[in-house]
Amino acid sequence: MDRRQTRAFEQFAAESGAELLRIATLLSPDAHTAEDVYQETLQRLAAHWSRVDNPKAFCRRVMHNIVVDWSRAAARRPRELRLVESGERIDPRWADGHDAVELWPSLRTALDSLTVQQRTVLVLRYLDDRSEAEVASILGISVGTVKSTSSRAVAHLREFPGLAAIFTTTDSTL
Repeated sequence: MDRRQTRAFEQFAAESGAELLRIATLLSPDAHTAEDVYQETLQRLAAHWSRVDNPKAFCRRVMHNIVVDWSRAAARRPRELRLVESGERIDPRWADGHDAVELWPSLRTALDSLTVQQRTVLVLRYLDDRSEAEVASILGISVGTVKSTSSRAVAHLREFPGLAAIFTTTDSTL
């Protein structure tokens, strides 16, 4: 990379870093893995910077691929025993910090129960506010697959008691 490309990459990383780390956090099983996914994504982006047309789309795709690869590798290893649970960070964009603190552990547990593809589709579709077509393009799958995957994942999440308030509808006319 020449100096101009280096500056452009550094500017992209500075502007999009928080958003990419948030997505990595939602895709990953824990905060430490999310930081590793984020760092690995930036390394791969830097290596391909001159050939990348859409850096954000590239990063989302790379994050998904990394999480899938690491999940497969983890499935081949014996399960590790966690001795201490670390505190999780909350998303600063949530409107009410108190509600976010209460919801975050339930959301984390619910997301961990999904397959990697279901989790990725939900994170990109609802938490990153992407259209079905954008998610399909990012992941290289059809729009129908995005719809069916998100439908199954949301149905699965509705079974979690800690998330019941999200899916409850309140209609005063009923």
